[in-house]
Amino acid sequence: MNERIIYVAIVAFALSWPASAALQQPPAQTEPQPNQQQQSQPQQLPHGDGWRLVRSVQLGNSKNYIHMVLIDSKRDMDTAVYGAALSKICRSEPDFCRVRFWNEERHVAQAISFTDAQFKALRAEYVFNRAGSVEQMRYACTVVSDKNQCFSH
Repeated sequence: MNERIIYVAIVAFALSWPASAALQQPPAQTEPQPNQQQQSQPQQLPHGDGWRLVRSVQLGNSKNYIHMVLIDSKRDMDTAVYGAALSKICRSEPDFCRVRFWNEERHVAQAISFTDAQFKALRAEYVFNRAGSVEQMRYACTVVSDKNQCFSH
């Protein structure tokens, strides 16, 4: 009887050993399907001639965002570049769009609020809010000297 128990235990151990060894091996590498590759790659952010969207920060739990845009420092006096960026970024936002522009990436804000240095480096800001009947584009006075369209730091 003892021999039979020992024999069954040895057979059970021997049969379970290849299964446990297989579980410890890393899974075989498989080629990702085309759809899987697209999902794992970061999504291309909007950009255009003289500008690119760096990030969009959500306003609380709303579906509204503040878009942080980098303007080419050689083109930051060209208001058409700002307009082109607004046209592309805001076209899918019919009720609310807010965009802030900088010409140095190191100053582009990471969050909704920003530091004094980031404010001083801000080149322009656009706000559109259909519910509040607000649409305003303001530039740093070093970009546009018209006091009705500019803000000073």
